[in-house]
Amino acid sequence: MEKENEFLIPVSGLALGVHSFKFDINDDFFADLDYSEVKHAAVTVDLEVVREELMMTLNFHVEGKVLVACDRCADDFYIPIQSEQVFYIKFGAEEVEESDDVAVVPAEEHAYDVRSLIYEYIILAIPMHRVHPDGECNPQVLALISHDEEPSEEETETDPRWAALKDLKIEDN
Repeated sequence: MEKENEFLIPVSGLALGVHSFKFDINDDFFADLDYSEVKHAAVTVDLEVVREELMMTLNFHVEGKVLVACDRCADDFYIPIQSEQVFYIKFGAEEVEESDDVAVVPAEEHAYDVRSLIYEYIILAIPMHRVHPDGECNPQVLALISHDEEPSEEETETDPRWAALKDLKIEDN
């Protein structure tokens, strides 16, 4: 298949029933996306399409790993991802996005591009808190950010502009 067409799912020519598609997502997928925080990945997307008379159900299974920066030490590492998502395509008079997981397309539409859905589901599968497994963070960075010393005199010195506020007393009713 051509690179442009590899994410097009047939609509009008697809027979009723269950159909399977598989996409191997790698660095090339993200290369064209300047806005993506992910640039390196090895992800497999298994897509099961259930074609019915008036709609299609797209069941996405996303599994693999993406390269992200650790929130603790800022070193890059591969984090495993896994996700199950469902998207519905209804057939109607004109193309409309009803909600985040429902789109309306004309029944005579030849194909539906799932590239943006795959991107979205990969990004949503990345955990909010991204840290290396215990003991794998960069020890040099951890040594720099963890200081168990007492604060210096400069750090504890009060700004003279705030000194007057110390003497204020607030009475409770």
